[in-house]
Amino acid sequence: MDMQVEQWKLSALAPYAANARTHSPKQVTQIAASIREFGFNVPLLVDDNGSLIAGHGRLLAAKELKLKTVPVIKLSHMTEAQIRAYRIADNQLTLNSEWDVALLQEELRQLDEQGFNVEVIGFDDSELAQFAQIATEDEALLDAEDKSALLQLVNVTFGEPRHQVEQGDHYKLADRHDLFCTSVIAGFPTWGPYLTANRLFCPYAGVFVPFSKQAAAHDLVIVQPDAFIAGHTLDRFEEANGKVTKR
Repeated sequence: MDMQVEQWKLSALAPYAANARTHSPKQVTQIAASIREFGFNVPLLVDDNGSLIAGHGRLLAAKELKLKTVPVIKLSHMTEAQIRAYRIADNQLTLNSEWDVALLQEELRQLDEQGFNVEVIGFDDSELAQFAQIATEDEALLDAEDKSALLQLVNVTFGEPRHQVEQGDHYKLADRHDLFCTSVIAGFPTWGPYLTANRLFCPYAGVFVPFSKQAAAHDLVIVQPDAFIAGHTLDRFEEANGKVTKR
């Protein structure tokens, strides 16, 4: 099967009217940013009549970038039914995979160290925060007793903590654990270098996390954006005769 990449004018391409996959203006802008950064590396797929099979988002991005031509591959080996099915499969099959969150975080950390703007990759803050939550669940930082205690904590009203933590503060707990009061996402350049292979990542950690059984066996990298919770975490740890040091 001989498939050749050709350069077609945008005016020669016809989007499929019944395309079930939608593309928001935000996503189109993200795709355009990717093309601007990396080039138009994935050709559009069309049938013999020039009707688009795959690449509707890239076509919209090309129009946003005001490109005159785009790379195209014409598929002539599929039946009409196969083309209709492939339009769906091309989108759905990519959704059936998952990220290895630990490896993804390490890749993002290295890109950040190299000065690369990771925003062009396409993740937004909510998605990265979700990855952070997945990492917490996968590492099972708290056993059943710890989780129960943390849930009880929700119904407790604290006074002001003794430790007046501010955004950007970094504390060392018992010369083992690191606590950062910063954004889980925007603060990655600060706390990311501390997340080595033998340490556990604790985003949005509760007050009892440093007392968990996992904390006894592993060093923790605690990232708590809320200065109030971070302050009470330090208070409770210090009360338990734990050494707390501001870095």
